[in-house]
Amino acid sequence: MIVHPDFRGLHIAKRIKDLTFTLARTRWPHAKIFSLTSGAAVMKMNTALGYQPVTFADLTDDEAFWRGCEGCVNYPVLKERNRKFCICTAMLFDPTEHLPAKLSDEVLSRIKHLQEIERH
Repeated sequence: MIVHPDFRGLHIAKRIKDLTFTLARTRWPHAKIFSLTSGAAVMKMNTALGYQPVTFADLTDDEAFWRGCEGCVNYPVLKERNRKFCICTAMLFDPTEHLPAKLSDEVLSRIKHLQEIERH
């Protein structure tokens, strides 16, 4: 995730990350969620959410996911290493370590609002 320089410092990335993470946890509470990043700020956000650093072998084999890395400047390293290593850090959230999901009233209210919008 990249925030335009004019909007940095407003915690926009954290808000987006928190909302998308909460939505994923709500809709698929037993799914493992992973993240690749080379940025310290994202690693800090992920750690606060309960992600743990893992090896690339712990991530998906889904070709569609890995195609998403093709536009990254680090892609040549990833390709050379057969997706076993990259400059990015792999982080995994394993829900079995965090069940049941604990959601704030504000988040539950937002989710309810989104569900009402979907119905219309």
